[in-house]
Amino acid sequence: MGATFGSYWRRRTGRAIVLSAVIVAVGGIGFAQAQEPGETAANNEGGPTMLGEPIETDPDSGAQVYLLGGDERPADNIYGEQPYGDPTGRRIAVRYYSIEGNPGGISIVDLADGSRHEVLRGKPPFPAFHPWSEWLYYQQTVDEVRRLRRCHYLTLEVEDVAVLPPERGSYSYGTVSPDHRYFAVALRPEGATESKVDLLDLETGEWSVLLDMAGYHAKHEQFSRDGRNRVLIQLNQMPDVKQVLLGEIEIGGEMRLFPADQPHTMRPTGHECWVGTSDLVFFSTGKSPDVDGNVWTGRVGDPGPTQVYSGPLRFGDVSVSRCGRYWIGDTGEEGIPIYIGSFESGGCARAVFSRTVYDGKQWAHAHPYLTADNKWLIFAARRGELPQVYGARLADGWLESL
Repeated sequence: MGATFGSYWRRRTGRAIVLSAVIVAVGGIGFAQAQEPGETAANNEGGPTMLGEPIETDPDSGAQVYLLGGDERPADNIYGEQPYGDPTGRRIAVRYYSIEGNPGGISIVDLADGSRHEVLRGKPPFPAFHPWSEWLYYQQTVDEVRRLRRCHYLTLEVEDVAVLPPERGSYSYGTVSPDHRYFAVALRPEGATESKVDLLDLETGEWSVLLDMAGYHAKHEQFSRDGRNRVLIQLNQMPDVKQVLLGEIEIGGEMRLFPADQPHTMRPTGHECWVGTSDLVFFSTGKSPDVDGNVWTGRVGDPGPTQVYSGPLRFGDVSVSRCGRYWIGDTGEEGIPIYIGSFESGGCARAVFSRTVYDGKQWAHAHPYLTADNKWLIFAARRGELPQVYGARLADGWLESL
């Protein structure tokens, strides 16, 4: 049944139902949010006004590496599989973690002038997957009500999109469809050990169950960008993750599997994404002693996956460019290099060294991705003791040379 919205004021923006709206933009430094209990107001400061000089230039690719949104707080680029950036390639989202006396939050960083625009302050949420969009979607508790909200990357307008009823369970980050119509989210009902996938129709306010598969924990939900509004889902067999399946859920509830895990491949690593606007997915797996390479593409109905790279490198975190022509992945080699490859040619080359040092936390994972215009490679790295976000501005013509 649909969520009860009570006496909230309603209006339509695009196809999403909006419960309220706040717009604040001052002097190029944006701040628009409602405070949560225990939070302090943002001071509209932080981040350089210019990008400054690159901190290094890769000797082979010519990519220039910059520190983005530098801060005393640990930071990361959230995740790479469905990048948090606008469709022009100018702005990205950065997550900051709290330290004593300085709360965390989410900010938008401008790659053209280095400015930073704070969206919210407090415990940083994991935003919903909704890549290369005008809007950054995220969950926030305001006045003790959990809500799905969104912030416009360029105007900094913030809108409340929907109320998320607590009785449905514990919410994952979720994913919003490209047409802004649906919000699909992995949910763990109270007392359950596994997550199912629910769907909220943002136009009608009605909830439904997309997938409830006994014995499997559902995660990493991602809407397709091919107009079908299919949800890519990762299914971990519980309790010991003996199997990692990848499936495609159709609105209405039917789920079909991609050719991943046995008997097709080694177990997927849990890093997967759609390939551009196609019905293909790209994913990494464990390394087989019988196969050189561990990254693949596949579609529902294929008898098996297609090997993307053949060679000695083993990739972990992976993503795909918005155009669908290039794939990105990091390896465990010294310096944790990040490679970019071409689906068409089969070639790949190192773009930069991330130089991250793992400490067992997510902020030390590179999670690399390309901005919408393919001009910047964004990644997180723990260089020294402080995790931060970095951007490598690619040399002109380098991608085309792959």
